Amino acid sequence: MAPRKLLALIAVTGCSSAVLADGRIEMPLSDIFYWGGAIDEFHLGDAGAEYGNAKIISIEWTGLTLETYNNVGVPNYGSEAMLGLETTNANGDKEELWFFPFPDANYQGTPDNPIEQPEGETYSFDLQDYNLELDALGQIRGLVTSAWYDGASPDDGYYAGKWSGGTVTVNYEKIPAPGVLALLGIAGLARGRRRRRN
Repeated sequence: MAPRKLLALIAVTGCSSAVLADGRIEMPLSDIFYWGGAIDEFHLGDAGAEYGNAKIISIEWTGLTLETYNNVGVPNYGSEAMLGLETTNANGDKEELWFFPFPDANYQGTPDNPIEQPEGETYSFDLQDYNLELDALGQIRGLVTSAWYDGASPDDGYYAGKWSGGTVTVNYEKIPAPGVLALLGIAGLARGRRRRRN
């Protein structure tokens, strides 16, 4: 099992970076059921093999909407819903990164009154110091679970809740592949030679 990291702080800001952080993987959350007895994948993000092992700069999310269910007489709360990423560290080992998008929602979200992220707001974490990467194929997995397992089985239709909307975005360093860097170097040498001839 991949080691887990839990993000505890939320920054209400837009993500930015001075380095080439212009690669984005968007992972939609629409009609995604989750429960507390297992970890499930909600999206496989793919930047392409040319960005294998690219450094992850930040994660952000916007427009999240959540419904939670009451299966055992005690409702699942929005504060228990977790989103995660399966990433790779600098050693090539898998790691899971988890966070609570609604840490203060200690109540049930219903279809008529869902738990919603304020319109137009983007929440984000700066991950540059975590030394996490896309995998060797340039992929990353989006994960869902709940911090509380109420004992109900999804096989019987008893999920903890449902993400009904929103987007999680992973920003990564968009560094050219080694072959592209070599071509850029050759082009630079050719330009230098032309200058010396003139």
